[in-house]
Amino acid sequence: MANLDYKQTILSAKKFFTTKLLWWSVIFIGIYLRMALFWRPRSLWGDEASLALNIVSKNFSELARLLDFEQAAPVGFLYIEKLFSITLGNHEYAMRMFPLVAGILGIYFIYRFAKLESDSFGLLAVLMTAFSWWLIHYAAELKQYSSDGMITAFLVFLAGTFFSHKPTKRDVVLLSAGGAIAIWISHPSVFTLASIGLIIFIEKILDREYISWQWVFAIGLTWLFSFGLEYILSLQHIIADGYMLGYWKGAFVPTPPWTNKDWYGRTFLYFLDMTYHRPDNVMAILTLLFLPFGAVAAFIRNRKIALLLVLPFIVTYIASALHRYPLRGRFLLFLTPLAYLLWAEGLRGLHKLLSKLHKNIGAIVAIGITLWVAFQFFSISSTKTFNDRRTDVRPVFEHFAENKQPDDILYVFARTKSVFLYYAPIYQIDMEKVIIGEYGSGKREFIQNYQDDIASLAGENRIWVLLTEVADCPNCQPEDTQSFFLGFVEENGGVLIDSAIDNRSSGANIYLFDMSP
Repeated sequence: MANLDYKQTILSAKKFFTTKLLWWSVIFIGIYLRMALFWRPRSLWGDEASLALNIVSKNFSELARLLDFEQAAPVGFLYIEKLFSITLGNHEYAMRMFPLVAGILGIYFIYRFAKLESDSFGLLAVLMTAFSWWLIHYAAELKQYSSDGMITAFLVFLAGTFFSHKPTKRDVVLLSAGGAIAIWISHPSVFTLASIGLIIFIEKILDREYISWQWVFAIGLTWLFSFGLEYILSLQHIIADGYMLGYWKGAFVPTPPWTNKDWYGRTFLYFLDMTYHRPDNVMAILTLLFLPFGAVAAFIRNRKIALLLVLPFIVTYIASALHRYPLRGRFLLFLTPLAYLLWAEGLRGLHKLLSKLHKNIGAIVAIGITLWVAFQFFSISSTKTFNDRRTDVRPVFEHFAENKQPDDILYVFARTKSVFLYYAPIYQIDMEKVIIGEYGSGKREFIQNYQDDIASLAGENRIWVLLTEVADCPNCQPEDTQSFFLGFVEENGGVLIDSAIDNRSSGANIYLFDMSP
């Protein structure tokens, strides 16, 4: 009887993991986490504000050229954001709407691919995508990284459908059009498209009846035309920007590869952080085991799908070695859907291997791994979504607007420049009484510029100092950064008479000093 109950439990668990209710519950929880973070009252931070200033101040033609404030984004992404700002207004929710939509669609496309190719094991990829902290995070930020992840999932879904049977004319049209559009919305989409194109070419060589050469050339020429047009219109300006190349020079694959072995360790940690938000030994070991095993298992099952999931990593590596794409932090986020799908393939392969020992061992291990991953991902994302405090500069601007006097001077910290310039018109701040600090070419020059600015204000009655996103200071702890910079005001005779404080060293704070003798 006990043995019967045990078998019945395993069968019930297997059935439960294939139900639409469970899959869609996971999807809706992922959507809820994204919506919850999206609706939190948060002002735009530095990079968001810098991009927002470009979007609201430039017309469509100007957005295709080099952007101000050292910003770069796909021109299609910028056009969509411009349309949202025109139709919904110039505010945070309008600016973050498209990343939110992209984040939700990313889950859906992974779900569609997983149902098509991975059966019940695809649930692992769906829940990892739905509960991924960084995918949630960037779904609520005015940056292109959420749409990068969505476009990867979209192209993988299109290609998966294309490779699931002998392609029809409709499949060719959808893949051609989808790829052509993707190029304008996501820069790293070209790595996925190059991989898909290479697979189509390989399959045509191996199977002459697979697809006609006319269709192969039609797909390739459509993508090349779209990329060429996008390159002429926008991408060439980004590539020619010496600042960007210099800023990211440490993020490119070292050439020759063996000249900087430490780079691989650092980049792997960045990948672990973006993929799991856990750059620790446990996830490092599991990744080194599961991703290669998933690739092998996928190749044994379906060569085309295996290449689809693996080749983008290789193409991206080559592009980075050519100094065309930095491999650091958020630039790795577009690869995470592929990693999650490789996890699902690895789980399928492990289940099959263990089931040869005993038909229920594979099911127990697969269910256990899925539940463990779900707990790890959800615990991190739910905690950060609901407990992670974010800088909100609006109360600071409101305090200044309500308490400033006609002759007051406002000094804006250098790293606050883009945030201030975005919100200043909203709060009708008189720019004639504003001094904005300059960052300079490095940290030392930045600190010297700040010291010189503060010294020049000595003798003034009322000086407001606006500090957000304070840079690191020499030989001090993170909680001491604002004290470090405020110390220069006090050294020049400043006496604090008012403040609006966010209670965090890197928050949004404003201080009113009397610097008269």
